Amino acid sequence: MKFRNVNEAIAWLDTQKNIVPNINGSGVEKVKLALAFIGNPHHGIPAIHITGTNGKGSTTAFLRELLLSQGLQVGTFTSPHIMTFKERFTFNGELIADEDLITIIEEMVQINDYMEQTEFGRLVFFELYTVMMAIYFKMKKPDVCLIEVGIGGRRDCTSVIDGQIAIITTIGLDHSDKLGNTVEEVAAEKAGLIKQNTQVVTGLIEEGPLKVIEAYAAEMNSEIYRYQTDFGMADVLNHLDQGSTFNFWQAMSDPNETQQNNFAIGMLGLHQIQNATVAIQAFNLWMNFIEQPIDWVVAKPGLQQTNWIARMERINEDPFVYIDGAHNVAGLNALKGLVEEYFPHKAIRILYAGLDSKNQLEQLPLLSTFNSISLTVTEFGHPHATTLAQFQEVVQQVPEKLEQAIQYVADWKPYVTEFINHKDSDEMLLITGSLYFVSDVRQFIVKEFQKISN
Repeated sequence: MKFRNVNEAIAWLDTQKNIVPNINGSGVEKVKLALAFIGNPHHGIPAIHITGTNGKGSTTAFLRELLLSQGLQVGTFTSPHIMTFKERFTFNGELIADEDLITIIEEMVQINDYMEQTEFGRLVFFELYTVMMAIYFKMKKPDVCLIEVGIGGRRDCTSVIDGQIAIITTIGLDHSDKLGNTVEEVAAEKAGLIKQNTQVVTGLIEEGPLKVIEAYAAEMNSEIYRYQTDFGMADVLNHLDQGSTFNFWQAMSDPNETQQNNFAIGMLGLHQIQNATVAIQAFNLWMNFIEQPIDWVVAKPGLQQTNWIARMERINEDPFVYIDGAHNVAGLNALKGLVEEYFPHKAIRILYAGLDSKNQLEQLPLLSTFNSISLTVTEFGHPHATTLAQFQEVVQQVPEKLEQAIQYVADWKPYVTEFINHKDSDEMLLITGSLYFVSDVRQFIVKEFQKISN
């Protein structure tokens, strides 16, 4: 099959359906079979694998800029996309070219024709994207690939990749239907990403799940580097307009090598400093792995210039409008702390929408504790978006906390438009929730107000 343009090719991806259910990780075996059909392009890919409940995207962004600063060719595979599907596949920070994407999707047509004849059936959604990622990286031959999981680790499609370093940023309860009902169960799933005789970097993780990860790393004979134990940050200073500065330390035997001073990042929040610290540690390990000395003179500006859209991103200046894809309790807690620290004098209005697969009974009461003058919930065009009726059901279960606090808006676009046009500099609109929702909002504001670039 030949596609006339990239939109037609992407539309084909969206039409792929499969009636054969994935059971107990069979999606991984399914992807392995598809890759074997085309000669296993994923074998030998130099890779850093990133998982975690929160912080994957930002950590990947920091690490990409650090590696690029050293002259390395860097491929990244991330999800979900915010503005365009092509964000999922980048090379040296550039989106995949239309012609490359069309070529790869045309190959996927042949692969899916083959897969339809197997016991697994056709590849769909993230299965397709994972095979496409392997084809793209085989084509571009980067020096290092940063591969972000979809969900979990052990049973995630991307686990077909044998990464030399595994990063586990955080552990929390998200996707409990797939990963487990305790943080220890979630940690076991995510630790399954660790391969034999490799290295592991962990972020801020509490003792229980960390012990699970440590045990699995030992079983795999892999060396683990733990945040706040083997490396960390110190001397943090936060500034609204300049971001944050901090120092980085490692627990090493040589006192002259324990610390690198004067790092800066432009992204807001303590959690972003933690993500940057994890990225620095992984960067150190990779550069040591390839036996290339680090030029910190160019590495530090690379870190400072890192940005990641839809993560506490200011998308309108007057008045302030920020978007942040805080779609679970851990993300909302981080967002709350950030807002309290950076915007204590702003009258904040919150606009929130989420998915019905998330625990709104926990998240709505948390949102009501933010220091805001209004909390508005809405719905958006996603098949699993929480509806206003579902939000109202949640409110009825905890009326003493929420009944007076929440407003309902069926159409968020006029709400956002009115706020921006009103131009009250004392107020700030914080738009949060599902990344699919903030993606819709970002695209709308780019189109209607042209305040930010595509």
